[in-house]
Amino acid sequence: MKKVLIVFNHPAPYKVRLFNELSKNMDLSIIFERSGNKDRQKAFYSENKFAFNQIKIHGLKLGNENFISSGVKNHIKKNQYDLIVMNGYSQFAEMRAIRYMQKRNIPYALFINGGIINHKESNWKKNLKTSYISKAKFYLSPDKESNKYLSYYGADESKIFNYPYSTVYEKEIISKPLSEKEISSLRKEFNLEGNKIYVSAGQLIKRKNYQVLIENWKDMPNDHHLYIYGDGKEHDLYSKIIEDLHLNNVHLHRFLPKEELFKIFSISDYFIFPSNEDIYGHVINEALSQGLPVISNLNVNSAKKLLTKSTGVLTNDFSAKNILSVSAQIDKDCDFNECIKVAKENTIEKMSDSISKILLEN
Repeated sequence: MKKVLIVFNHPAPYKVRLFNELSKNMDLSIIFERSGNKDRQKAFYSENKFAFNQIKIHGLKLGNENFISSGVKNHIKKNQYDLIVMNGYSQFAEMRAIRYMQKRNIPYALFINGGIINHKESNWKKNLKTSYISKAKFYLSPDKESNKYLSYYGADESKIFNYPYSTVYEKEIISKPLSEKEISSLRKEFNLEGNKIYVSAGQLIKRKNYQVLIENWKDMPNDHHLYIYGDGKEHDLYSKIIEDLHLNNVHLHRFLPKEELFKIFSISDYFIFPSNEDIYGHVINEALSQGLPVISNLNVNSAKKLLTKSTGVLTNDFSAKNILSVSAQIDKDCDFNECIKVAKENTIEKMSDSISKILLEN
């Protein structure tokens, strides 16, 4: 059985799900550089159960994600693997490990969650990224936009393999729309009000662009309610804006377990994702898995990959006027079965099968 090491920054539940599946096909070890990110609540990690060999290393945490350590390098130095896969190259621990492998001609693969080219970055930063990205043996990428990112930093296009990126098991995808009675009952259970219900989920940080969405909601009809689920450092700011603008149809809620969030998706009318930029954005697929059509910013890679006329709308205009216009377009063109079809093409099982094949054949 092929012996594989994957280095990842933290045990995000959706990645743990994938690694558990991969471990069925290979002798899999995982190094998590950190037990969690500072901008994630403990509840985010509560469902984790590990079916693989977890290797712990020590080091110094820096900021939300960075990690200073020789632990990854030292583990690679002392242990033999058939394949080493790096999920990142931007943290100090990762850079140290990659430099060590490059100097000793130890091949490594690069497994990315997505990527967006920053044309405004300095030359030295671009050159630094290129030095780590360009020398990988091969690459795993979730979509064509991310392929462009890898190529920009020197990756050989012939060595880029795409996989279906997902955080959803096939069993979590609903098979048919809920009945009016079921919808009414669940809306009462979750205290969802309104004739039209828009839902969003994500970190409450500037990049996600929720402030613009909330401020524009003052021009929406009173019976069009917006529900935002998540945590982040801008929570209090958004709460104040809602209070100052007297928005009775905008509601902030803390992080919810996936099972509850999926129920809310299944009884809502639209998923809205205003993020200014997302290297992927797996929540788009999660919404589709519950038959929920999506309104997403243009700068979200998953939206570009997954949304069609039948599953949602891409826009960078989150004014009330445009939201109402694209909502009407969705009501006319989007189809529950098409949303489910796309979700079924992008499950954890399919992702695991695809990545296993790539890892075992390269």
